Amino acid sequence: MRRCAPRRVDPAIACNCVFLDDRHFLFFVRDARRLHGVTAAETEVEVAPDLAVLDFGVVTQATTAAAAASQNSERMEAMLAAVRKALGPKARLSTGTYALRGNYTTPRDGSEPRIAGYTATNVMQLKTAELARLGEVIDIAVWAGANQVQRIAFTLSDPAAAHHLALRDAVLKARSEAEVIAAALGVRIGTFHSLVEQDVGQVRPLMRNAMVGQAQSASVTPVEPGLIQVRARVVLTVLVER
Repeated sequence: MRRCAPRRVDPAIACNCVFLDDRHFLFFVRDARRLHGVTAAETEVEVAPDLAVLDFGVVTQATTAAAAASQNSERMEAMLAAVRKALGPKARLSTGTYALRGNYTTPRDGSEPRIAGYTATNVMQLKTAELARLGEVIDIAVWAGANQVQRIAFTLSDPAAAHHLALRDAVLKARSEAEVIAAALGVRIGTFHSLVEQDVGQVRPLMRNAMVGQAQSASVTPVEPGLIQVRARVVLTVLVER
C-alpha cells in the first residue's frame, strides 16, 4: 500500500488517495462538509458455454466453372440434409461465404498466367445448443461430403446473465475493499454515493480452429467446449465517516 501526497485543488477542498495496485485504490475528497471514498474493483467469472457456432463447408475443383459449382451444390445439399436429419428443427443453418474463382498457372516461358481450372467454396454456419453432439455433427457432415471445417466457437445464448453475476461480484468486492482500507486509515464507510460501471468489452466467444479433410475412423471427433471468462469493473463512491 502506498499513499500519494495530499494536494489542494482550492482553498476548501483537499484530496488524499491510497493505491493498492494498478486497479484498486481508495480516493478521498475532503471538503468543509463531507469526505468521499472511491474504490475500483474488477472481477471475473467463468461460465460454461451453452451455444456452439460451427463454420464448415465444401470445396470442389473442376476444369470449368459450371462443373465446379454443380459438384459443390450436390455435395452441399447432401451434407445439409445429413446435418438436418441429425439435429432436426434444432439445426440453425445459414450461408457464411460462397466463392467461385479461377485457378491460375504460370507458364515457365514467362507468358501470362492461364486458367487451369476452377474452385467453388461454400461455407455454412451452424448454431446449435447440442454441444455434447458437436463432434458427432462434424463427423456426419464430413461423411456426407464436407471437406472443410474452418472454425468452432463456443459462446453464451444469454451473456447478460453471466455479466450480471460478474457485476454483482465486482460491486461486493469494491465495497469490501473500501471497508478494509477505511478501517486501516481509522475511518468508517458511510452511505452509498454513486456507482459507475466501466466498459471491459463484450463477452468473447472461445474460438477453436479446425481443419478436417476426411474422416479416418468410426470414433467421434473429440470436442471440448471449455469455459468462458466474463469480466466486470466498477468504481464505487461512498461517504466516509470519521
